[in-house]
Amino acid sequence: MHLLKRKPRVLVLDDDIAMQKLVSMLLKRAGNRVDVVDNGRKAIDAIGKTSYHAILLDLMMPTEGGMTVISHLRSAKPELLRRVIVLTGSPDSVLTGIAKEVFGVVKKPFNGDDLVATVARLA
Repeated sequence: MHLLKRKPRVLVLDDDIAMQKLVSMLLKRAGNRVDVVDNGRKAIDAIGKTSYHAILLDLMMPTEGGMTVISHLRSAKPELLRRVIVLTGSPDSVLTGIAKEVFGVVKKPFNGDDLVATVARLA
């Protein structure tokens, strides 16, 4: 019996609508299922309900952003930190401690192929 391989599921947290659309389009075109949320609380809720192959987090947001999610994962689900890709324009000084905990960091502005390849390596 031939089983169909399920498409990797990716969660994207970003408050910028243009960035949400761009990242979602790139990942869907590469064969992923994509859920998009615009704040950290929604991301934590989604992670609690769904199993994700990759979690893309924007760190710098006006309210609860990626740092909120990372703090939650540290205490509640530390094994999921290895599925996190930080998608950020933050300075390197902000990323120093985080970069060791997560799967990867993709700096904005980013190359779409690089982002898709990073997600593919994880998924």
